[in-house]
Amino acid sequence: MNSHQIPRRTFFRGATLGAGAIYLAPLLRDLQAAEKGSTPARVLFFVQGNGIYPDEIQPKGIERPKSPTKLEDRSLSGIEMADSLEPLAPWQDKMTLINGLSGRIALGSHNMGFAALGCWPKNKMAYGETIDAALARNLPGVFSHIGVGVSEKYGAIGYNLTSAGPGKALPTIMEPALAKKHFFSAGAEGESRKAFDVDTDLFEFMADDVKRMQVRLDGSEKEKLDRYLEAFEGMQARQTKLASIGSQIAKATPVLDPKATQPLNFKPSKPGPTGVFDKLEAQFDIAVSSFIAGLSNVATVSACAGPDRIGISCHSSEIFEGNNGGMINAHGIGHGRYTRFAGKLGPECHAAIRRKCMEKMAGAIKTLDSIPEGSGTMMDNTLIVYLSDAADQHHPGCYEWPFVLIGDLGGRLKLGNRYLRYPAYGQSAHRTTANLYLSLLHAVGERRSVFGVKDSGILDLNQDGPLAEILA
Repeated sequence: MNSHQIPRRTFFRGATLGAGAIYLAPLLRDLQAAEKGSTPARVLFFVQGNGIYPDEIQPKGIERPKSPTKLEDRSLSGIEMADSLEPLAPWQDKMTLINGLSGRIALGSHNMGFAALGCWPKNKMAYGETIDAALARNLPGVFSHIGVGVSEKYGAIGYNLTSAGPGKALPTIMEPALAKKHFFSAGAEGESRKAFDVDTDLFEFMADDVKRMQVRLDGSEKEKLDRYLEAFEGMQARQTKLASIGSQIAKATPVLDPKATQPLNFKPSKPGPTGVFDKLEAQFDIAVSSFIAGLSNVATVSACAGPDRIGISCHSSEIFEGNNGGMINAHGIGHGRYTRFAGKLGPECHAAIRRKCMEKMAGAIKTLDSIPEGSGTMMDNTLIVYLSDAADQHHPGCYEWPFVLIGDLGGRLKLGNRYLRYPAYGQSAHRTTANLYLSLLHAVGERRSVFGVKDSGILDLNQDGPLAEILA
């Protein structure tokens, strides 16, 4: 047993862990599945707005050739991580760093929005199926996908990253309190539970009403009603499933820090912390708790990512201890490489913001790595995928899109303790972000050869299939 792993008998009494005070639940669905011999699988995506560039994940002591022609595959054993990734150091043996994958089909100005996870032209918005939605389709849960995040633009709910198909953007809930209410109300008491029961009764009533109308119609009108009936019956089935695991959900429901429920403060006229990192921590708690409660197997956490976003702005005191220099603007630090903000250069601010994000992501990993599952922990059956929505620089070229992967999806992928640098764009063995996403799909049983839209600039190269180097 790892030194940081909670003893099983303590876990089954319902312990609490970490910032956000997540209640760890007994008799959880995925633990039950593991004990019956099946292997759970879950994926958590973390997409940071204008988050990380290739040289900023480069391990210390490993050189970056300008235009490599061959794959570089190195062990991370004994290698020191880049400073902003240091919070992830306890899981270096589970970490895989990937450089060299291009994503030029998604090229945008400051970010790629849906195209970051979808591999299609950025201006197409919800053009097709993004990788998180595709994995959710293969790893179904009570909620097929959990989308949560933080943003000063979108209000309570945004449609900024995930799509189930053409014109089918999936929501990202930007307020932790709303996300908690939406996903965990079946385990609540009082008015929240009453509201859940009312919704359940309403879906049942609507389904019955549609059935009564069907007998009076035929042709295209009946087909429309069939789609309504399918939707209402699906929602009714979900409510019934949620009700059946209500006590399990109650024990896994996160306790939110009051700071995470306060409005974001991005106005320089109001000095003090923005609150963005408090909310981000709470949203990681929501995502991890949804795994713990057995509500979903795929979640996406967004940090100021999506169309027309430029990254995380914050108060200097949130990323530099004792620094009260004022607001640090994401757009400003992206352009101001030699300009000082609150006494710090732009790249220093960018790295400090990323490190703060990594601290919040590390909290989620610590939670998953503390919960026994089968012969290991929940983290052993989980893959965390961290990426920027802006590829290789503030105004991206998308020639190189870095990824940080933690975990191996229960052994379904050959990941952990690796640094991979693929040949440069245009070289014969070059690969794209779509090839990485195809690898994830292959790992869950969907063996496709193409994902998204091919890059017309390298049509003479093979863009099909997964990355053979990471397939188990």
